[in-house]
Amino acid sequence: MFRTRRAGLLAALLAVVAWGPLVGCGVQETAVIDAGRPAVADLLPPREGRMLLFFYSPSGELLPVPRIVEAPWPVPAEGADGPDARAAVTALLAGPDTAERRAGLRSAPSLPRSASAADRVVTDGPTVEVRLRLRVARLPAPARDQLVCTAAFAAHAQGAVSVSLVGQDERLAPADCPLRPVPAPVR
Repeated sequence: MFRTRRAGLLAALLAVVAWGPLVGCGVQETAVIDAGRPAVADLLPPREGRMLLFFYSPSGELLPVPRIVEAPWPVPAEGADGPDARAAVTALLAGPDTAERRAGLRSAPSLPRSASAADRVVTDGPTVEVRLRLRVARLPAPARDQLVCTAAFAAHAQGAVSVSLVGQDERLAPADCPLRPVPAPVR
């Protein structure tokens, strides 16, 4: 009985001590103060030192995932077989790396895990053509979105190009990445 009463008294004392400074601190309420524009920062590594791959989060959202590359690569010329675009598609088809898997990122289950399936990526003006050594007609939308977004952002910094997937069975109509970057406010 003595221990129960002592524990109750100790708990009440701790509650008063913890609550006291919050109640009697004397800070007066103020109005909202305008302090200027919100801070804006580009959190991605420089484009020359990373590739942007698109994987699915644990909650099923398609997310851009920057992956650092060993050596910077040049941005390809118009109509060139972009080494960066092909490398990005090849990396996507290889799947998430160990750290990305630990973070819960994954590829669409229907996306083949075969890095050798990326044959060629050709950039030609507003359209990128991704040639694959696999059948593309029956690829579900999540797998297509991963391929389209990865190729679009590898070919153009804002992903503002259409991507046509060409497989062993057919050529799909050009598609745009469903994700678009949010424009940063003008400073």
